[in-house]
Amino acid sequence: MEEVNQIFKANMYKRACLFVILASIGLFSGTTYCGTIPAVGQIEVAFSPNEGSEALVVKVIGSAKKEVLLLAYSFTSAPVTRALLDAQKRGAQVRLVVDYKDNVIEDRSGKSKAALSALSTAGADVRTIAVYPIAHDKVVIVDRNTVETGSFNYSAAAASKNSENVLVNWSNPDLASFYVKHFTRNYNQSQAFKIGY
Repeated sequence: MEEVNQIFKANMYKRACLFVILASIGLFSGTTYCGTIPAVGQIEVAFSPNEGSEALVVKVIGSAKKEVLLLAYSFTSAPVTRALLDAQKRGAQVRLVVDYKDNVIEDRSGKSKAALSALSTAGADVRTIAVYPIAHDKVVIVDRNTVETGSFNYSAAAASKNSENVLVNWSNPDLASFYVKHFTRNYNQSQAFKIGY
């Protein structure tokens, strides 16, 4: 009986070690990236309709020196698209993962496809994700240092018609690190956007 217990313990130890290794490199499907993060940096907020939310998103993207990572549900905002094109032109690496259904299948106006095509043509890494019923994230991570989030979809309606909020945590690399992991998970589950106007 003692020998069986030792074998059981050894197998459990091996499984625990394997779990830790897989979790540390993000390969275990049950891995989550939740946790407590120190409150550092500055917080800035804005609201919609017409209370500065879109301008704050553009300001965040405009601050990028090296990288912009964006997760989006709806993506039709001309000012946000321009800000991303400007960031790409400045030499920042721009990467987007957007909801496939909302931006490709249900894009009756063609605005999403046009915006995403313009970004892709300019050299941005544009991808769509379809593995979830809705990829409902609204997040911008700049230079792995600043995070913008909230309810604000990157659309004209979010800026001028809907009740929305934008929250930016400037200069919080620990928070940005958590969001980068979430971005990376979605990026790895996404497909390259096919250009089409």
